[in-house]
Amino acid sequence: MILDTLENSSRYEFLGPRFAQAFELLKTGNLTDKEAGSYEVDGKNLYYMVQSYNTKPKEERRFESHRVYADIQVVFSGREAMGLIQVTGLEVQIPYEETKDIIFYATPSDYTELRMGPRDFVVLFPNEAHMPQCQWDGPAQVSKIVFKVALEN
Repeated sequence: MILDTLENSSRYEFLGPRFAQAFELLKTGNLTDKEAGSYEVDGKNLYYMVQSYNTKPKEERRFESHRVYADIQVVFSGREAMGLIQVTGLEVQIPYEETKDIIFYATPSDYTELRMGPRDFVVLFPNEAHMPQCQWDGPAQVSKIVFKVALEN
């Protein structure tokens, strides 16, 4: 997991050309001007989702993880909390769904909470369970871009 601000994103281009391309688009592409939805950059190897939502109480959210993709999640407006924990030992609630590259877990009693405001981003790798879209100190309207970065061809 990496937590930082978009202003520092060039530090992480060493993760590979797909990450570098995603960070470049995040800095220069005005992606938040697009309608909510999914947009391909390099087919299914690199794509992003434009999201707009109201944060929810933690009790209404659940942990998820992926196997094929890393996430780059960037908050552009609003703020949210996000739970984070390694998947080892978590109780699977909904088994892996290959077409959506997602597994859902029961919320553990102890986990790390990240707090993200405008222009903060987090990179989440497979086996890092995360619970996004949580309220920080009350409900908030959030505008976010989530890049899906395939780690293999």
